Amino acid sequence: MRVVVIIIFMQLLAAAVMQAQDGIGPEIPIVLENADSLIGSGTVDASVRTFQGNVRFSQGNVTGRCDRAVHDVVRNTIELTGSVLIRQSEMTIAAPSVRYDGRVSIAYAPRGLRVDQGRMSITSRTGRYDLRRRIAVFQQNVHAVDDSTRIWCDSLVHDRTVDTMLAVGSVVIQDSGRHSWFGADQARRDANAGTLRLTGSARAWTWQHGRGQSADTVFIAADEMRTESAGERLTRRMIAIGNVRLVRAEAAATSGKMEYSDGDSLIDLTESPVVWSDSSVLVAASIQARSSGGEIRTIVGDGDAVLISRSDTLLPDRYDQIVGKRITIAIQSDSVKMLTASGDAQSITFRQESGDRKGLAKVAADTINATIVDNALTDVFWLGGVSGENHPERLVSGREAEFTVPGFRLPPRRPIYEPAPIRRSMLR
Repeated sequence: MRVVVIIIFMQLLAAAVMQAQDGIGPEIPIVLENADSLIGSGTVDASVRTFQGNVRFSQGNVTGRCDRAVHDVVRNTIELTGSVLIRQSEMTIAAPSVRYDGRVSIAYAPRGLRVDQGRMSITSRTGRYDLRRRIAVFQQNVHAVDDSTRIWCDSLVHDRTVDTMLAVGSVVIQDSGRHSWFGADQARRDANAGTLRLTGSARAWTWQHGRGQSADTVFIAADEMRTESAGERLTRRMIAIGNVRLVRAEAAATSGKMEYSDGDSLIDLTESPVVWSDSSVLVAASIQARSSGGEIRTIVGDGDAVLISRSDTLLPDRYDQIVGKRITIAIQSDSVKMLTASGDAQSITFRQESGDRKGLAKVAADTINATIVDNALTDVFWLGGVSGENHPERLVSGREAEFTVPGFRLPPRRPIYEPAPIRRSMLR
């Protein structure tokens, strides 16, 4: 060992002289601290040497060990192979082989690596770590684990200084603490701010604690999605923007924008929102849904709200309709049970008696209260300024499109549920 130390000292001295001559070189040289043997050719002051067995080295606050090392003193680089472990304070890099450039403090692992820091662990097939800037870039089959969160993606950039992650390519995120899955083309996570931003085919699946993924799972899709949370058990807020779709059991919705808060269990839908509940459809300028116990309990549509339902399955052009400045709906088991329409309310209901069609009734009032059974309006009450008219079947048949309330429009296609993603790497 004394011979090795003497050689290292001579190499460092020679490197210092050369650096002084050309004005370049590292501020802190790589120092080989231990090895079982030194092999190679040339004079003892040669700049490149190979060390074998129990190799240990350091550079400032970076230390490492491996089975074999090729050290270039002048270039201040070192090739490490065999059980490589590099440490910087609480962070460690483990890999089969690493090329470490001491001039820029960058470690490159071409054959896979694992980075551990506290409760976080990241693995990938290739990776590069800038130990000076504390930024890591992982490529191919990336898997990151941090507390209750797991991330799978094609590439990931982790900035240790500000604790942010940028995941790109087939991103899948599991948040077991929140009972949620996410998918997107790209995701940016800021651990300190408690934010997650998903862009490009953003998807989310969430379910109630203890139920597991089932028909109760809420599926949300949008062009962009953002979540904010100050902690695992604290209020979370979600914002979905662009081509928003929501599906849960028999309920569904579309809109241009959606906001949701755990604190008040409130879903706000704006920008041409539409809500489906069973076979009823609500269209309005804005729609707000309140949930309890993981189920939607009430829905309120404001601004020329129109509720459409179909009670005659044999004649699909016949729509029972109710319109008002505001429509409030009570939901039970994902089906509409009661409703109230207020403010210039109007209704059109197609009548049947013992299976025979009897035309329709068109009524206007200040307020309309109704109970709904099997998607049909029953026990309807018109209150204040009531006026109405009946149209016999012979004047209605074939002319259904002529009988509509103000603001009536057919809704877009109902969104469908998409299963949660599974990456091949998740099965390993």
